[in-house]
Amino acid sequence: MYTIIAYIIYLLCSLITVFVIGNILRQNGKAYLFGECPDAEMSNSANNFLYIGYCLINSAFAFFFLRSTSAISSFVQVIEFIVSSQGIIFFTLGIIHYLNIIFAPKIILYFLNKKLLTNKNQKS
Repeated sequence: MYTIIAYIIYLLCSLITVFVIGNILRQNGKAYLFGECPDAEMSNSANNFLYIGYCLINSAFAFFFLRSTSAISSFVQVIEFIVSSQGIIFFTLGIIHYLNIIFAPKIILYFLNKKLLTNKNQKS
């Protein structure tokens, strides 16, 4: 019984994390990426790519923790399961978020420069 309660609460928390927080990060990321790379098409593509990656990583973590959980027999274990699994997910996503802040603009500018060079060569 406690396992089912834990899974329901955990899945609700995971869905909120994926969709609500993901959309907030996507909206704020759009402005950030456009500030770093003024090419709207390139920054929108990168933002969509990062959002899809965020959803996939978060979903994979959610299903991994559901699969790796043993039987839960008390309300304290329900709270421990939800807090520990969500904490690990948030910590990992935080690290990935800061790595994206550091490296995404550099990668976007690399591909933007490559695109500009390709367009110059085609015009010549």
